[in-house]
Amino acid sequence: MSKIVCVASGKGGVGKTTSVVNLGSALSKFGYDTIIVDGNVNTPDMGLHLGMPSNGTSLQDVLKNHKSIFESVYLHPNGTKVVPSSINMWGLLNLSRNKLNEIKKLKGYCDLILLDCSPGINDEAEACIKASDEVLIVTNPEIPSVTDALKTVMLARKNGKTVIGAIINKKLGKDYEMSDANVSEFLGIPILSAVPDDEKVRESISTKKAVVDLYPNNKASIGFKKAAARIVGQEYTDLEKTGLIGRLFSFLRK
Repeated sequence: MSKIVCVASGKGGVGKTTSVVNLGSALSKFGYDTIIVDGNVNTPDMGLHLGMPSNGTSLQDVLKNHKSIFESVYLHPNGTKVVPSSINMWGLLNLSRNKLNEIKKLKGYCDLILLDCSPGINDEAEACIKASDEVLIVTNPEIPSVTDALKTVMLARKNGKTVIGAIINKKLGKDYEMSDANVSEFLGIPILSAVPDDEKVRESISTKKAVVDLYPNNKASIGFKKAAARIVGQEYTDLEKTGLIGRLFSFLRK
């Protein structure tokens, strides 16, 4: 049985969607059948990151009872399966967020589901957390960002969810930034990986590709791949070496 991991943040702009896109691609390369879902129905942009704005069935169609969740799954060229949300603002009307539980129907049809959560502390974010099994936090190494991330940790625990850790994104390596240890202590959760701030990430977004696809040996790419490995309880170096074997095993298992 697969699990749903809600990727959440206390505020927007920390690189949460970028993280989900790269984690999904990395996990697919490691041999894990992975579905990424754009649960940020108010301001979705996962499709834009991947060069596939939703012209077909979207998550909004599922939430409106127009389509089944299985009709909204698309295969991206990088091997990741994607459930996009529509960027059409009229798709926001009369949505039933309780229907996010429809995502649970995908469990058993893949190894892992990453749910890109709405940023902040709001009903939409809480609906994503409730629909998930575990929560992963994305934050920047700055006091305001980490403080807001703590609120998300508290919201997850209020809903009885395990917070598996945090990704520290856009790290500059400056003295004025909070250290990994300080962020971990403040949030009360382990740090899965620290991803350095890198122009190659911004370049990858402009080319509508994951940085782990475009520049697999880039430091930011390795940071995302380390986090991806730890999500499934593995070490990055082990999965990188056995990636081909893992993909073959995943294919045979299907």
